[in-house]
Amino acid sequence: MTINKWVRWLLCAALIGAGVVAWLSPNYEEAQAATDRQTVDCMVKQLTQDDKRNIAQFADTNDFDSLWRVYDRVFPDCTVRGDQRDRKNELVTSAWRVLSTDREFVLLREAHAAHAAPGR
Repeated sequence: MTINKWVRWLLCAALIGAGVVAWLSPNYEEAQAATDRQTVDCMVKQLTQDDKRNIAQFADTNDFDSLWRVYDRVFPDCTVRGDQRDRKNELVTSAWRVLSTDREFVLLREAHAAHAAPGR
């Protein structure tokens, strides 16, 4: 077999391989979204009651650096894929949004705001 035939065979194999990969991964974005939801849910569930109290306090004083430090502690335990590290800010923001809708957390924020209100 000549070198040209080997090159053609390798090229054909590469094209077939790329086609198979494209065929098998049409739902890549759905899979990525599912693992991102899993990571966000994990980050919210990993927070302790003290973490939630601290986040409520930091959120009310707009101390977002301290708020992110709380998430920095739980993020490594919850990441599923390596590319999530590149999107950490997005995932932490999503976790913050989910936590912000949690009834228990809303009560913590209200209690902290009432305690920190002037005249108290």
